[in-house]
Amino acid sequence: MPVFHTKIIESILEPVAQQVSTLIILHEEAEDGKAMPDLALPVQAVGAAVENLVKVGRETASSSKDQILKQEMPLAFKRVEESSIFLVEASQILRRDPFSSEARKKLIDGARGILSGTSALLLTFDEAEVRKILKVCRGVLEYLSVAEIVESMEELVTFVKNLTPGITEMAKKVEGRIEELTHQVHADMLKKSLTAVKAMSTQLITAIKTFVLTVQRGGQNIAEAQNTEIMLLVKCLLRSVRSYEYYSTPHMKRKEGTTP
Repeated sequence: MPVFHTKIIESILEPVAQQVSTLIILHEEAEDGKAMPDLALPVQAVGAAVENLVKVGRETASSSKDQILKQEMPLAFKRVEESSIFLVEASQILRRDPFSSEARKKLIDGARGILSGTSALLLTFDEAEVRKILKVCRGVLEYLSVAEIVESMEELVTFVKNLTPGITEMAKKVEGRIEELTHQVHADMLKKSLTAVKAMSTQLITAIKTFVLTVQRGGQNIAEAQNTEIMLLVKCLLRSVRSYEYYSTPHMKRKEGTTP
């Protein structure tokens, strides 16, 4: 059975895997010289599942603005559909010749192709979902640099007003990802990073406020030390946000070159 990275992938892929496993078991039982049984019904069941999956996938790809998804999805569709044809052909040949070695090869190739192709299709979709999270994370990363130039209470109010929606949206998406991940270690790391970001965001705003008030009172030496604290908090926040990117993508090949 394949490894499922998220609960959505598990819920969709596991039934397909079970159906394919049934075909493989039937093949193995006939390896000792026995005739293959009629596979029309199990092949039809797999074909229907594949057809529905491809239909939903095509609708998703056509409505998506993710160009990588649009580029990679058709490759997965082709693999799954070709494998489904192998199963149909195997079933038809076995009806005429239950001992056909050609049909048995098509059966195994088709079954494996459907399983790997379906998995690739679902992972392609999942990577697109992760890229949505990364986009929000990078928006927050870019805006955090503004903290280094806030020098008045008015600027602080504007900074908080602009930062809060991004932090809130990022936290919401990451919390959703935590619930989806089946790998507990990655889920725990995301949870740890999220907790750190929430705490440091509050600390950062407090530090900037203290800095602004100190400057207004003329305490330049103290303000310089407080400014150093702000820089450190910004760096810690950047590191925590980047860890979102890393631990949100356990199955991706770090295409974006991110590190925790």
